[in-house]
Amino acid sequence: MEKIKRIIPGLLFTAIIAFVSIMIQNIDFVQKLHFSSLIIAILFGIVIKNLLPVPDILHEGIHFSLKKVLRLAIILLGFRLSFMEMTQIGGKGLLLVSIVTTATILFAVWLGKRFGLDKELSILIGAGTGICGASAIAAVAPVVDAEEKDTTFAIATVTIFGTIAMFLYPILYKLFHIPSIIYAVWAGTSIHEVAQVVAAGFAAGDEAGQFATVVKLSRVLLVIPAAIILGYSMMKHSKSKGNEWSTKKITIPWFVFGFGAVVVINSLHVVPQQITNQLITLDGFLLTLAMAGMGLETSIEKMKQVGMKPFYVGLSTSVFISVIGFIMAEVLF
Repeated sequence: MEKIKRIIPGLLFTAIIAFVSIMIQNIDFVQKLHFSSLIIAILFGIVIKNLLPVPDILHEGIHFSLKKVLRLAIILLGFRLSFMEMTQIGGKGLLLVSIVTTATILFAVWLGKRFGLDKELSILIGAGTGICGASAIAAVAPVVDAEEKDTTFAIATVTIFGTIAMFLYPILYKLFHIPSIIYAVWAGTSIHEVAQVVAAGFAAGDEAGQFATVVKLSRVLLVIPAAIILGYSMMKHSKSKGNEWSTKKITIPWFVFGFGAVVVINSLHVVPQQITNQLITLDGFLLTLAMAGMGLETSIEKMKQVGMKPFYVGLSTSVFISVIGFIMAEVLF
């Protein structure tokens, strides 16, 4: 009970920020910009953390929001997916998504190494670009033991270039008269956030929008194998430094498997649709609450030490996934 009492003040504080962020997201002007509540909450948190004194009584609850609430939110993210949706894109679509996502993460790690970035930050940029933006970064960060500043930097980088792609793709679609099916696959394969894919996809019509969204959701499911593979990779890296390594030490967080279990449950349709919709709404609130906690633990001074290199890597990785995604869409579809 004593621990709960220490958590409540900070948890309520992040909940208030989340509520305000969602209200702002629903303003017509903000909706047109497709600026998600996740980013708004992070910005609120960063401003408060770096311009105002945050009372000590809030710290434990803020940390709880970032660590524990985030894990629950990622588990509930599974209610947005089902295996039936994945079968709609067929074997070619799954092959395309797997190849493009894997290549993107490897490219980000390779380029980050040449820019002198921490391996953890490069992995986060690659995962966010290749899988599903902020949600993938949040899921992968505990696996690679990333610092909060790296996580925030990766989310900011991926969000910026994903937003640019969201506005740019419809222009390119009309300018070059890209076939709708190719455009849908391209958008679903290479734009970062689900909301950004929806916005860009439906700009080419309802059918293109729906197909682009399904392709994108199949990418989201890749967070599970990505987390497992990265868990092995990080443990091998630990072994190279002289530490003992075994499969028992794999740092795959339990919530990743919880996410997979929820996808299975959602695929079986054992939960009524009305309840599923409510859980998806709750998940959006919890994700926003966790992002508020992330912002409140982010120091601009620490971010300055990293410099502009992550943005260069993020830009290059975004261009890479866009080019390879278009080429693969052309070849397979």
